Amino acid sequence: MSNSSVHVRELAAWDLDEYEYRCVALDKTYLSSARQLVTKREPFLQCDSILAKETSELHGSFLPHTQRPDLLAEMSGLDWSIGVVNLRSLLAFQRRLSFRTDFPLQAVPTAQNWSALVALSFGPAKPPECESFHDAATNTLVLRSANPNLQLRFTKDPAVPLSVHTGSPFFEVASFRNRWFLRDGYHRAYTLMRAGVFEIPAVIVYAKTLEELGATQSWFFPEDILFSDNPPYVSDFLDNDLILEYDRPALIKTLRITTEEVLATAPSIGEQL
Repeated sequence: MSNSSVHVRELAAWDLDEYEYRCVALDKTYLSSARQLVTKREPFLQCDSILAKETSELHGSFLPHTQRPDLLAEMSGLDWSIGVVNLRSLLAFQRRLSFRTDFPLQAVPTAQNWSALVALSFGPAKPPECESFHDAATNTLVLRSANPNLQLRFTKDPAVPLSVHTGSPFFEVASFRNRWFLRDGYHRAYTLMRAGVFEIPAVIVYAKTLEELGATQSWFFPEDILFSDNPPYVSDFLDNDLILEYDRPALIKTLRITTEEVLATAPSIGEQL
């Protein structure tokens, strides 16, 4: 695994969280100035992020993706659709964007190149990108990856009860409490907006809870900021007057699965295992 450093762009106009890798001296004057810029905005007024005309025109292009097993699995239990959205109108619950310095820059489709944009938003399923080894001394399977999205999910297959995931390949937005958020795809959104592309196909989730929105991690903006009069937008990542920039070391995420064998008396008939 590479030990290259990671460059961070962090939204600074809202309260900062505790982050041990924020390797920069905090300039209180700069932070105050960033907050002032945000408070001078017009109070938040949400407009519909879905572009109805473009969504209707691309309906045929979206149909094959609506039946993809990986998309159906990712959206299981959620109310969702597919459409074209305006990136300028989306709020951000993520505080930081991290860029590996050893990764090549992603090619960016031009505006309204819909076939290329659909391919970007509905890419192929991501293969697991991790190292694995068995620690025989503790009977533990260890998985390691530079991808912070490395996770285990339970399946309904008794032969393979766990599966390894490294994040959704889909560009996702969500509507929650009459506000529109970017749910997944922050790095793609930043790259597109830098190139002047603001209209993008997306999976659209109609969230009923904060959990369905996906904004529940401790390092995300809290609910009171997201529903304030001056919430952070995804487009704010482009504004250097609202950003802290610094480098941090590359981090490795580790998952450990330990197995234990137990023999016990079988339950009586009618009792559950």
